[in-house]
Amino acid sequence: MRKIIKNIRESEVEDALITYLDILKEVLKVKKEVRLITRQLRMIDGKKRLDILLTVGDEIFLIELKTETFHVNHIKQILSYKEELEKLQQEKKLISGKIVPVLLVTNFKEKDLRICAESEIRIYNYSPVDILTKYYDKMASVATFLKIRPVDLGIFNIGLINRVMRGLESGLNTLKDLSESSQLSSRSVDHHLKFATELRLVTQRKNLYYLTDLGLNYISLAGDSTPGDELSAEQAILLRDYIAKDPFSSPIVFGIYTVVESVFFLARNSYPVDLEELKGFFLKASGKKHEWQTLKSLSTATYTYLNYAIKLGLVGKIGKQIVITPAGFRFILMLQLHKSIEMIETLAPEQNR
Repeated sequence: MRKIIKNIRESEVEDALITYLDILKEVLKVKKEVRLITRQLRMIDGKKRLDILLTVGDEIFLIELKTETFHVNHIKQILSYKEELEKLQQEKKLISGKIVPVLLVTNFKEKDLRICAESEIRIYNYSPVDILTKYYDKMASVATFLKIRPVDLGIFNIGLINRVMRGLESGLNTLKDLSESSQLSSRSVDHHLKFATELRLVTQRKNLYYLTDLGLNYISLAGDSTPGDELSAEQAILLRDYIAKDPFSSPIVFGIYTVVESVFFLARNSYPVDLEELKGFFLKASGKKHEWQTLKSLSTATYTYLNYAIKLGLVGKIGKQIVITPAGFRFILMLQLHKSIEMIETLAPEQNR
């Protein structure tokens, strides 16, 4: 009795193999160059479609993909496809070359291998989960949002970077000069500069640091009446607009919007959101399950990113209850728009990427 995998469609596996032909090449165990001719080619009867047609060197591979174990009926199906393709070759409607029928199944027995060999059919077994895992790994290498994780740079309050930012504004651009000007240790200044770089406020060239256009705008909005370690209302607006419009620009940015999104999602269950519930949800949403294993590290990270969100005016905290501000709701809507746009652009199928 054949075993059919019902929870993964053939089309989903096929999409992964077509997007990254090197995965398919690995399944086929071939070393020659692989090029796609077409997929889902409609047969003469108009009802059936062959899955994948590609060239491997000077041969044409006719691939029939199944998310099930081998069944003898597969032989009749793929041989009928081969016959039709040979007719197309005779009519000069398909490139010339030896047509090699190939069956991809989740499992087969030794006797099945012999049966296929008799009909000159090549048969390979594969794991749908393995294919989709490799697809994810490939996508993660080009889609940064799949692998990005928040980081802890030891900065609890965003406004703490203002002293160093003012030093940059005055023309200082070395770690030593900025340390003397701000009366902070070189290590602290280094952390502040890394944090500001994560927010795209600062750029580094060799050992020198400079304000970006965003950084110049940020420090110009500090305001004379704002305490040195606090964000002005205008600075908060600038940063939250930037984060919403470029949500995958850095781990710090990712952590800020993730903590706000976590509050937003948890609010569907109970509101205001409980801080303890937020900790567990933020841990998984941020992808730091294996790094923040101690209660102390989880609490520190949650408090840090929650404080960033509070200083930006996106959420509010009273005791252990978290609420979303009106600015936070607008932020979430803008964030979802720009996240969707960037994901669509990144994940758009690109042939043989």
